[in-house]
Amino acid sequence: MPVKNHVFTGYFTTGDGGNFTKKSKSHTMNKMMKKTGRWLLAISCIISACSKTEDNNGTLTVITAAPSDITQTTAVLGGNVTDDGGNNVTEKGICLSDEPNPTITDPNDIFFEMGSGLGAFSDTYEGFEPNATYYVRAYAINSSGTSYGESVAFTTGESEACSVVTLAANANITTNTTWTAGNVYVLDGWVTLSATLTIEPGVVVKFKPNARLNVNSGQVLAEGTAENRIVFTSYKDDNYCGDTNGDGDATSPAKGDWTCVYLNGGNDHMFTYCDFFYAGANDNPYNNAVRISVAGSSFTFDHCVFAHTKSVSSNSASYAFYGGFYMNDNSVSVFTNNVFYDNDRPIYLDVNYNFNPSNSFSNPLNPSEKNTRNAIWTYTSGKSNYTTTYSETEVPYVIDGYYQGALNHTFNIGANVVVKFSTSAGLKKQTSRPLNINASAILTSIKDDTYGGDTNGDGNASSPAKGDWDGIWNGDTQSYMSGANILYADHP
Repeated sequence: MPVKNHVFTGYFTTGDGGNFTKKSKSHTMNKMMKKTGRWLLAISCIISACSKTEDNNGTLTVITAAPSDITQTTAVLGGNVTDDGGNNVTEKGICLSDEPNPTITDPNDIFFEMGSGLGAFSDTYEGFEPNATYYVRAYAINSSGTSYGESVAFTTGESEACSVVTLAANANITTNTTWTAGNVYVLDGWVTLSATLTIEPGVVVKFKPNARLNVNSGQVLAEGTAENRIVFTSYKDDNYCGDTNGDGDATSPAKGDWTCVYLNGGNDHMFTYCDFFYAGANDNPYNNAVRISVAGSSFTFDHCVFAHTKSVSSNSASYAFYGGFYMNDNSVSVFTNNVFYDNDRPIYLDVNYNFNPSNSFSNPLNPSEKNTRNAIWTYTSGKSNYTTTYSETEVPYVIDGYYQGALNHTFNIGANVVVKFSTSAGLKKQTSRPLNINASAILTSIKDDTYGGDTNGDGNASSPAKGDWDGIWNGDTQSYMSGANILYADHP
């Protein structure tokens, strides 16, 4: 379910470095320092320095601090535990939601632990949508239960208008170029790159219908920051750089408003803290936000968000991020700390790629908002003298084909990993191609919703049955493997 009237578009990060665990859904989020000198305070209820205490169990007094230092995307949030009722406070923090009175138990809310004991606590959070209303509430826990402060609403600053720079259809960037902050760059059709394009932090790139950035050679250096993300979005999206198409509220962005960023060549592309929204227009036959091909596989995507990508369920090339068999080596294709939500299939890559579990597959503000066919989808190929380890447990892997590896290729399937197989798909194990499966891993049919959810996206229309996939062939013993964690295979 999308966040009402606005969309969370980045990471919630907070202030002292390192990583921490978001308690809701056990989702891990990045934690980094952010400071801002701007003051765009827009509280939608009248409050004093601290909000009124709402004490749920009579043993704790918790105050929600007034949100401060509010900008378009950041705010300082916190609270104060003034009385522990004689029992030590084991945890304190804040809850966030787009609805009043968020709690730590509502799966549609998000919360952050910010220490323990008595006293005040606060931190800077970033990743909010411009001109959107949120609700924050302090909480504390001791042996008597959980208490909350008052639910306080705050509204982020409005997106500022930017100077518009329009690139005409069929434009060709042949000399090294920098797109600078304070501008919105509007692509009026296919724009081809054959030089180095540097995109500064805070730049917004908007695409008219069917427009795409076509990278034939050269290099894209789109290196945003946590405070100033780079946004690739629809021409109709007024949340970034304002009402660029000048029609007020007459139009709003939708999936498929533009085509994609197509890395069809070049080397060492860098995309950090970038957001890709409302892409996926038909590209014969692709529907993607980002597509990789040929030498374009040399890239880094880090702390990026892919959301609202149009997809055609019957189209085998519909994925928010299309890496395919070009994305098969972690030394040249770096993909870390990225987020997918409100897409159909999030990502497609080579079966041999070591997918980093720092990536996430749900909206950090609204964990119930995921992707329709929420999995890591793979292209089956062979890669010799290489070790592949499957360690992602948030979503399953899908193997769509028979994978027998290559010479001296080691394939490890880690603890609690779910691997699903389509019709006739399977694996092969032998001495020259080791296959190591953890006892807690599950290998099952793509129709099996019990493990990893409804991966084929058909609700209850299908159910798993024996023979849904081939099985695991042991080439050394010339027999199929069996086990309690191998489900619905045709063999044994």
